[in-house]
Amino acid sequence: MSTTLLQELQGELRRLYIAGSDLAAEDFRLKKLEPKLAQLGERAPVFKRMAEDVAALTGPSEPEARAAKLQDVSLLLNSVLSTQGRTAAEGVTEEKPESAGLAELTASHSYRQLAEVQNALSTSGGGRYEIVTSAYQQGLFRDLRLFPFAVKALNDSYSELADYAVRYILPSYGRAIVPYLLEGLNMQGGREEERRLEVVRRLGVDPDDKRSLERLVAAAEEGADKVRAAAIACLGSHPDFEERLLEWSLDKKKSVREGALAALAVRDSSAARDRLYEAFTGKDAVPAAEAIGAAPSADMIARLVPLYEERLRREHAGEDDRKSKDKLWKELEPFTIAFRHAKHPELERLFLDMAASEQDYPSLGRLDFSEHLRVMNQAAGYLEDADTDEALAVLQALEERDPLYLQFAFHATKRLRPASELYDRYAGTGRGRLREAVSKKAQQIQKKLIETLREEVYAYEGYVRKRLPRERVEAEWDRRWLGWLIDRNELELVAAMAVPGEPKLLPYLEQQIERSSNNYYADYIFTALDQGGFDEDTKYELLMRWMERKDWKKTYSVYRDESELLLRIPDRLAGSAADRLEPLAKEARTEYVKETMQEIVHSLRRRAESAN
Repeated sequence: MSTTLLQELQGELRRLYIAGSDLAAEDFRLKKLEPKLAQLGERAPVFKRMAEDVAALTGPSEPEARAAKLQDVSLLLNSVLSTQGRTAAEGVTEEKPESAGLAELTASHSYRQLAEVQNALSTSGGGRYEIVTSAYQQGLFRDLRLFPFAVKALNDSYSELADYAVRYILPSYGRAIVPYLLEGLNMQGGREEERRLEVVRRLGVDPDDKRSLERLVAAAEEGADKVRAAAIACLGSHPDFEERLLEWSLDKKKSVREGALAALAVRDSSAARDRLYEAFTGKDAVPAAEAIGAAPSADMIARLVPLYEERLRREHAGEDDRKSKDKLWKELEPFTIAFRHAKHPELERLFLDMAASEQDYPSLGRLDFSEHLRVMNQAAGYLEDADTDEALAVLQALEERDPLYLQFAFHATKRLRPASELYDRYAGTGRGRLREAVSKKAQQIQKKLIETLREEVYAYEGYVRKRLPRERVEAEWDRRWLGWLIDRNELELVAAMAVPGEPKLLPYLEQQIERSSNNYYADYIFTALDQGGFDEDTKYELLMRWMERKDWKKTYSVYRDESELLLRIPDRLAGSAADRLEPLAKEARTEYVKETMQEIVHSLRRRAESAN
């Protein structure tokens, strides 16, 4: 596609920015460009949208709307130009067929919707991560105008945001962006270039895209060390480069060898597996293990399991000193890395036997506590996911020997057994009958059980932790858990498990309100009230008690969740609430709290008056 037309439009828009958007009305130069853009729009929707925006810019409109439309057209144009590589010189045609897939993206969102995201990816400071992740989840990055900002995120000063762009945002555009990423690659660059290449590795390069493959090979041969390694890692799916990968895997530079080993694990040919095994049993054990762990193949795992078993069963005849322990862990650790995502019948067999007969594996007994736990946790985690009765029986026996493994047996039991059986095993037996665990082991078991319950009933959405929906709680959990948790004063879990019909719940929540006005507990208390199915009058009375229990002379803020609860009070109770809150506002120590409370009181009074 020629960029000449787009450059001409860019010049006209620049003129209007200087002269004023009002002059765009009936502007003959812009109107001359509109049909040409519409013609391009027959092949790519983004140009159809651009033609429509130019028509709206030159048509009848209010001044503010015309100024906003000028911003929209400019942003869309700049985004399209940025996907075409460097702007071509006047009159020179620059073909970029590789980026054609980007033209299928929309340009349907308003500038206001996009502005916050653009600002978040163009500045620094707190709160930006949440803005960007929320925008991605809402699909805003499907708008072409955000694509340049998504690429810009690769160099963001906040590494977690940059990594999010690598893992989620940029891969969502598909393979069409690979040529663009490679054209803009600085071969002597740093972390940003590594991230670019990580996206390329995730998406893969079209075997017919010779230009991109040439760029990769050039980066692999001429780039800075880390850029070389990242570029080499992208070549694993291309058989023509296998010999080069084998050569690079012997390079004197460690980073280059790491990239080659990562690519060979993807290659998974006989020669690639031989080289990986050689590296795994030599000086590059950990890099080879990481490569295998990222792309485990059945043949490679089958080759490593016997070696792992032999090392675990090996007897130690010499002195068991620090040096020998460190040497043993250096031999075993690569297996834990290589097997972290692996699934194989032989691996399952080994883990079943290890968990059931640990004494038959002398090397395990020589490991330090943390290293031993790492090995056994991997075995238990594998068996938890096996979803077989045999694995469940082994996990339950392992749990009986050591409560540290309770979580694995608990999760497996929950998946394979009825909800009532899960409760009976963990809370309805001697293990959970007493309100207070007495012995040290019983305390350890109860603590581990509560930690495990917390993992099950709360799920993370990004960085926000939320309880399971009530429907799932009622369908998946025995109702007796709620009473058990109330007896143990586990407010956080009571809020997660709260369902209608538990007689202990309301007295417990009333007690919590009397004991504390700490805002940390408010969300749990009022979540439990909502989920417990109580009527509006009950929830209103407890909310008022909560507010009245606060020491307003020491309160520096009215929290947002408290404000939201107060403003959701039913209209018929709004007047009563205002009467009870007004004296509290007068006691407040700071003007900010007084003003906030007074605004809430006024809002409640207006609603009460309108209801009457």
